[in-house]
Amino acid sequence: MAAEAVFRTLVHKVVEGLSGDTATLDERLQRVVHILAGYFKVEKCSVMIINKDDMTLEVRASTNLSIIGMKRRLSDVTVATRALIEDAPFQADKKRLSYFTPADRSRYSSSNSLSIPIRYDNKKIGVMNLTDTGSHRGLTKRQVKEAAEIIDYLAVYLYASQARNFLVNRTIKYKDAVSQLVSTNEMKANLTSFIVHDLKGPISTIMANLDMLSHEVLNEQQMESVNLALNDVYKMQRMVMNILDVQKMEEGKIKIYRQETDICELAGREIAAFKNLLVMNGTAIVLEGEPRMLYIDESLIGRTISNLLINAIEHSAEGQQITVGIRHDAVMKETVVSIADEGIRIPDDLKEKIFDKYFQLGTGKMYRKTSTGLGLTFCKLAIDAHGGRLWVEDNDKCGTRFIFTLPEKLKRRD
Repeated sequence: MAAEAVFRTLVHKVVEGLSGDTATLDERLQRVVHILAGYFKVEKCSVMIINKDDMTLEVRASTNLSIIGMKRRLSDVTVATRALIEDAPFQADKKRLSYFTPADRSRYSSSNSLSIPIRYDNKKIGVMNLTDTGSHRGLTKRQVKEAAEIIDYLAVYLYASQARNFLVNRTIKYKDAVSQLVSTNEMKANLTSFIVHDLKGPISTIMANLDMLSHEVLNEQQMESVNLALNDVYKMQRMVMNILDVQKMEEGKIKIYRQETDICELAGREIAAFKNLLVMNGTAIVLEGEPRMLYIDESLIGRTISNLLINAIEHSAEGQQITVGIRHDAVMKETVVSIADEGIRIPDDLKEKIFDKYFQLGTGKMYRKTSTGLGLTFCKLAIDAHGGRLWVEDNDKCGTRFIFTLPEKLKRRD
């Protein structure tokens, strides 16, 4: 009973030495090796921890201060690595130790030693060494058993400490990666902003000259070429404006300037802008709805309708019809605007993803493909800013229907 009481006191001292103040791990281990050396009456005690970066065993604490920091390769044939390999306490006398002398050259020689592997949850952490007993006969079986029990306490602490350090280091690594990613995104955003701003000037000049040219006396082939160029430059202008406005909306820098606007009249003006393109594509747009006054940003909602119309036109074959519907929902107290085409449908699992930035459905005849991946993103942000909703569903006959709502009482976000 007396021996058990003494051992419990030892356990208490070891636990106390490992916890408490703000000392570092190595400082706490240094306390423990002195406690253990005194209890087991050995001249030297050390704790070696596995360093996975260079695959070595490193002395982290020792009663012999001169060997702290010394390393042994895990591939070396040493007393400590032998204990790790066998995964069991390894005790050696002077004769047995002589076999390890060539590979285990140290800063002192020993008459006997005990090396016990430190492991937790089947993970090897390191080795504790007890060297040179006063009797020069090695430790007794009871002492080996007690040392192994102490190692169990030490293993839990070391495992928790390593796990904490791993999480701290991983957190720092992720923070650095996020910081670098944010910096890269900012650089990309700034570069994009510079490029699109510089594009606005030349595009406006090209549009003005093409528009002037369209009023000249041209033959049919020349007029067709001018109209094609105008349509493409208009498309380029929309792409540039989408990039700029999506960036501004994401940064919260865009303002919403609301005014009383007839949504039906606004839709009619946007449809008229596609007159030439509709003639070339052989498609028709039908507007169904009655005048409805709303308090909206005419420019943003107009471009939303325009983006959805160009999307519908691009996916409509010759002879197909696009229907723009406007109705008031008295129950939900909102105006519902729909743009329906008769083209290829969008798979159900992609109906939400198409509003993501730069998302494209793919290529080929079986897929709808947006021109920049930003037109629908712009529409979603513009409608969200007005407190409405935007979604896509299958058309009744065939094709796709985009629907957005504008509530009577708009949320003020500007």
